[in-house]
Amino acid sequence: MRVRRGPLLQRLGDTLDDAHDLILDVLDYAPRFLVASRHQFRALVARMIENALVDKARRASRRRPPERLTEGLGSSTVLGLDPPVARDPAPSDAAAREEELEWLRLGIEFLGDQERRIVLRSRFDGATFQEIGAEEGLQPNAARMRCSRALLRLAGIVQRLQSGQLAALVDADRGR
Repeated sequence: MRVRRGPLLQRLGDTLDDAHDLILDVLDYAPRFLVASRHQFRALVARMIENALVDKARRASRRRPPERLTEGLGSSTVLGLDPPVARDPAPSDAAAREEELEWLRLGIEFLGDQERRIVLRSRFDGATFQEIGAEEGLQPNAARMRCSRALLRLAGIVQRLQSGQLAALVDADRGR
C-alpha cells in the first residue's frame, strides 16, 4: 500500500493511518455483500481500498473538498419543490432505490480507472462533460461517449453481480 499511495498521499499522511481509515471506510461505507470465500472477500476489499486510494489522490490533487459516493447524486438530481400532489415515497420505493444504489456502488468498483472517474464525476459529483473532458484530456463529446459506454458496462457488471457471478468478476479483475 505504501508504494501504491504515491508521493502526494505520502506527503499528506502516514501509510498506517491511511490503511486503517480506508479499511474502516470500506467496511462502513461499502454496500453489504455476501461472498463465497475468503479469497473473494480479500480481492473485493483490496479492489475497494485501491480505488479509495486513487480517489483520495485525485481529490488531493484537485484541492476540492472530498466528495463521497454516499452523499447523493449531485446536481443532476431534480427536486420537485412544488409537486401537484405532495406524497411521501412508499417505504418499498425507498428500499428499492437504496438497494439499487448499493448494487451500483459495488459495481463501480469493477470498472476501469478512467471509467470510474468519468462515471463518478458525471453522475455523482455533477461535473459537466466539458469539465470531465478537460480533466481527462478529451473533447466533451468523447467524454460523453466514454461515460455512456461505462454506464452500459456498469449495467452489465451489476447484472452479473445480481446473478451471482462475483467469483468470475474477481478472477477477471485479478487478471487485469
